[in-house]
Amino acid sequence: MRVACAQYAVREGDPDFNLRRALHFIRRAALKGADLVVLPELATSGCAFRSRREASAFGDAYPEGRSIRLWREEAERSGLFVVGGMLEKDGELLYNAAVLVGPGAVVGRYRKTHLWDGEKRLYEPGSELPVFDTPLGGIGLLVCYDAWFPEAARTLATKGAQILCVPSNAPDDWVPETGRRGGLTMLDVHCIAHANANRVFVAAANRVGGGYLGRSCIVDVTGGVLALGGAAEERLLVAEVEPERAVREKKLTESAHALNDRNPAAYEFG
Repeated sequence: MRVACAQYAVREGDPDFNLRRALHFIRRAALKGADLVVLPELATSGCAFRSRREASAFGDAYPEGRSIRLWREEAERSGLFVVGGMLEKDGELLYNAAVLVGPGAVVGRYRKTHLWDGEKRLYEPGSELPVFDTPLGGIGLLVCYDAWFPEAARTLATKGAQILCVPSNAPDDWVPETGRRGGLTMLDVHCIAHANANRVFVAAANRVGGGYLGRSCIVDVTGGVLALGGAAEERLLVAEVEPERAVREKKLTESAHALNDRNPAAYEFG
């Protein structure tokens, strides 16, 4: 199967423009033969909100909101699955969420569990890490800062995820320029580590423009980088993946297994 990550600029507070851009990249992914395309975090709204009240004006309902409906309709026409970040409004509550839609169906939703900095004033944290069974395999969702928490990726892997999709708006990686190597950001490094440690595929779509870092990536179960975006240009990354490898290659040698060799009794979590 073929996975795509759409790396492009999102316009703050302009859902009409952002929806057009999202649909454009979904169509491009379909033309490239993609079975799954990942869009950035908060792909319809942007994220530069000063208050909950301001953010609320750009919220979209799940599962019948406008952005979800348009993505679902495009998925139906194109015959692919779409993962996109959205600002979800549920009554008076707001969530930084990601949705998975496919041909003819809204498959599921994930609410960002680890809220970054000022997001804590705007959104409620999610409390579940679901894995969605699809014809493409088990798909788990994380959103940007979630990728900094290995427990989240490991939980999805133990629940049967074969592909982790990570819509992102990463503006910085907190690594000094002098310490960076190979053009990789920390988002990339975390994706590589999750892929290698859990033997899953990882696809992260990061925003560009306005100080955002780009460097979207698609990573193999070994941690090998199949596709890597640049720091500034809008681009559709595409790579071939084989989800069954995320099952088959959990076994590293005759006596080593990526998940079965864990020793939970020795771990302490607070």
